[in-house]
Amino acid sequence: MKRMRKHHKSKSKIVSYAEARRIAERLRRAGKKVVFKTGCFDIFHVGHVYGLRLCKSFGDVLFVGVGSDKTLRRLKGAGRPLFPEQHRADLIAELESVDYVVVLDEPLVGRIDHGKILSIVRPHYYVIPADDKALEEKRKLARSIGAKLATTTLDVKFPRTRKTISTTNIIKKISN
Repeated sequence: MKRMRKHHKSKSKIVSYAEARRIAERLRRAGKKVVFKTGCFDIFHVGHVYGLRLCKSFGDVLFVGVGSDKTLRRLKGAGRPLFPEQHRADLIAELESVDYVVVLDEPLVGRIDHGKILSIVRPHYYVIPADDKALEEKRKLARSIGAKLATTTLDVKFPRTRKTISTTNIIKKISN
């Protein structure tokens, strides 16, 4: 029986702001296209898998910012997040399409908690959902750091019910 290795590749994909800066600078010098996406990822589902795979297709290296517990409580309300930020970061780091994960450690300004990390990573593409409530704020943010704003209209549905897959819909279904 083979012994399992103690090293977990996903752990090395979770980086601090300082590490993200060094990595992103090195990647840009090497001519790599850097992509940045943020999310809550509170109940992980297939829509997240497809969405992150799509984000990766915009460039060579995908950084994902995972919302902090504090921010999710403010954005989503009482009882959220369901899973702590470190668990959510570990899960996202396991995906092949994701190269680096940063737990967002910034105050919430409007609906944005990632202005600082974006100015640090300076991605070529900043990807958000097309129906994002802070679209104009995020468009200005992208412009301020020299990034292209990319929007996704991915609409993943459950095969039998045709209902859109979202964490909110999953929570509603479980509650009923």
